[in-house]
Amino acid sequence: MVLPSGGSFVHLLTDTASFVAVALYVLAFLLWDVVKGGKLSRPTLELILSLIVAMLVVGLLKVLTGVPRPGEAGVHWGLLESLKNADYFAFPSGHTTRAAVLAYFLSRRWRRLWPLWWGWAIGIAFSRLLLHVHWFSDVLFGLLLGPWVFMLVEYTESAWLPWYRAVIKKLRLGVLDVE
Repeated sequence: MVLPSGGSFVHLLTDTASFVAVALYVLAFLLWDVVKGGKLSRPTLELILSLIVAMLVVGLLKVLTGVPRPGEAGVHWGLLESLKNADYFAFPSGHTTRAAVLAYFLSRRWRRLWPLWWGWAIGIAFSRLLLHVHWFSDVLFGLLLGPWVFMLVEYTESAWLPWYRAVIKKLRLGVLDVE
């Protein structure tokens, strides 16, 4: 079955999970925390770390699996060439993974609105399919990877939080310390 091509709405929807858009969301939460409480909140720090870890995992998986996007030819690049061109590969979907990380974060912050957040993340997944830039497995894995990474960051907090606080203290960036 071939899906129809996405129109301008689908492009607009998919752009709400672009790297730049997500960076702006993170900046907004960071500013909100600083204005509201004078420092970074633990959930926002977990969001930032989860996004960083998730994007590292996505990039690594793209390079290691080398799955071409729909309609693209398979390539056999060396490691360095593959790293430079990681976005050429499909698996997993970075947009969907970022959306799933955000949906998990937003669902924990505003629990009653969880259907809205996860509806948006699933919409991002469908937009990637409608734009014919991902396979179903790419977006399904992204929807699962995002929350898994966030939960991993939460679970390992006792290991990384003291190190984070020591670095922030040494750099005298108290505003980035967590509550």
